[in-house]
Amino acid sequence: MALSRKLRVAVAGTSFASAVQLPVFGSHPGTEVVAVSSGRKERAEAVAAEHHIPSAYTDFEQMLDEAKPDIFSIATPPDLHCPMALAAIERGIHVLCEKPFAMDAAEAKAMHDAASKAGIVAMVDFEFRYLPARTFLRRLLRQKYVGKIRMVDFMIHFGWRSRSDDVAWNWWSDRARGGGVLGALGSHAVDSMRLWMGQPKRVVCDLTTFVDEREGKEVTSDDSYIMMLEFESGARAVVQMSAVAGVEAAHIGIFGSEGQLVIPDYRGSSIIGGKRSTREVRSLEIPERYQLAKESGHFLTAPFRVLLNSMVTAIEQDLPSPSPNFADGLAGQIVLDAARLSSIEGRWVEL
Repeated sequence: MALSRKLRVAVAGTSFASAVQLPVFGSHPGTEVVAVSSGRKERAEAVAAEHHIPSAYTDFEQMLDEAKPDIFSIATPPDLHCPMALAAIERGIHVLCEKPFAMDAAEAKAMHDAASKAGIVAMVDFEFRYLPARTFLRRLLRQKYVGKIRMVDFMIHFGWRSRSDDVAWNWWSDRARGGGVLGALGSHAVDSMRLWMGQPKRVVCDLTTFVDEREGKEVTSDDSYIMMLEFESGARAVVQMSAVAGVEAAHIGIFGSEGQLVIPDYRGSSIIGGKRSTREVRSLEIPERYQLAKESGHFLTAPFRVLLNSMVTAIEQDLPSPSPNFADGLAGQIVLDAARLSSIEGRWVEL
């Protein structure tokens, strides 16, 4: 049964949240943002004023106690995800957590177990799942368009951090705070491949840091990596990503016994298919039901709205946490931990 009021939302974090989450929370018929927090008072106040949010905080626990939200959205650096999520869960508040989900699988398990015990709705913001080409690709895979999947290519390159002076040193450059491309972008890749092929059984990975200094400080996080995953079916996937090479390029390819599917762009707006039976490769029209409503601003606002719809429905109807949920976050974190261990020890790591 639908609630007679809007769900109250408190948001921690003012970067990605300001660009994507706050506009959607603010315009969604089922939610209203009542508070925002940041480690910097001036930033919290500026974002609150920009988005017409009544309260701004620097202490997230004070925010939870005073604003009394129904939903707590965590869009902070990864090292804060676990303590923030546990604090909200302890108060019986529903949680939406950004990725990378946690610092390691131990934190992820603590978050998952606490949410399960509390019976709250707990989701992870893997909004890339809902880009049109990716949702259509998943449907085609279920229809066995490519036959038995044998090889997967997952490549994304950006050049926005290519020089030491391109961006300032911040948590992104700090491994101890969860920075790095493996967590930021690789978490999405792992989530997508788990969705399409299930949990991998082993992984090998090499993490690299090409730009090792920013503002005179050492960069300890990875800015590039190459990873290979093997699945129970025998299929293998190669993932290659960087934030310091080229301009912008992306390619997701699924290759099987009977055909192939390729998404040639980062924003998931087109798909190319080919069948072995016809020897023809062509653009496929994405059906209207997979398309997203046009929205202004960031390209992720539309897929984020789909995820939020799912969360609001689950809360209103007292349903279990929809996927992507904390179980998905934990499963993905196990893969990321294995990848980091593999890079340190130079070997395949079994999951």
